[in-house]
Amino acid sequence: MEHANLQDRKESKYLLTLDQARDLISHLPDSYRVFEVDGNRIQTYSTTYFDSPSFSLYLTHHNGKKPRYKLRTRSYVNSDLKFLEVKEKMNTGRTIKHRIPIENMITQMGSDFKDFLCSCLPFDCSQFRPVLINQYRRVTLVSIDTPERITLDVDLSYNSGSSEIDLPKVVIAELKRSSSHSISPAHDYLTNMRVHPKGFSKYCIGISLIYGNFIKHNNFSTTLRLLNKMMQGGPVRW
Repeated sequence: MEHANLQDRKESKYLLTLDQARDLISHLPDSYRVFEVDGNRIQTYSTTYFDSPSFSLYLTHHNGKKPRYKLRTRSYVNSDLKFLEVKEKMNTGRTIKHRIPIENMITQMGSDFKDFLCSCLPFDCSQFRPVLINQYRRVTLVSIDTPERITLDVDLSYNSGSSEIDLPKVVIAELKRSSSHSISPAHDYLTNMRVHPKGFSKYCIGISLIYGNFIKHNNFSTTLRLLNKMMQGGPVRW
């Protein structure tokens, strides 16, 4: 995994059905390997997202502004690792992830994290609070030839404490490459499938689904309609 660590990377996201995800995996060349942890090829992730009382991070993304940020804690359940992370999408389109290890999941941004947050997030986070929990299972494919990873996320669920939504028939595929890398058999096969990259934020879609009755989400309406179609068993074509 070291050559494909990709904390600084290009990202392309795709929405797939389960059948399309199986089709993609079956047509990848032998230069891709499946990432394992203690013999497990499917990893469970639990992510808690933080935002301001006015959902400023969400609205920055919804309104198409850059740079934009996500603030979250992430637990890699299988390996018992936990991190506090800031994900930054720059004006150039590059994505940079900043993170530090934590011992326990946190519920507020206390003084212990002030130096880290000040170094990578241009906001006062003292009033930020957990607004959404996202859980899913992930298969990670790593190219042994180039700095590239493909992740396939399944069994997506969202929870706000008072509401819960599951998306069991949806696969979120993400192609992650270094900023200088362009050749990708995975990208080529997805193109042949007539499935093209489309912006998809787990956080923003989760907020739209859970809090949609009182927060604007019109810029995500196309994606929300497609998700509804997929839940009914419809095919995906962008």
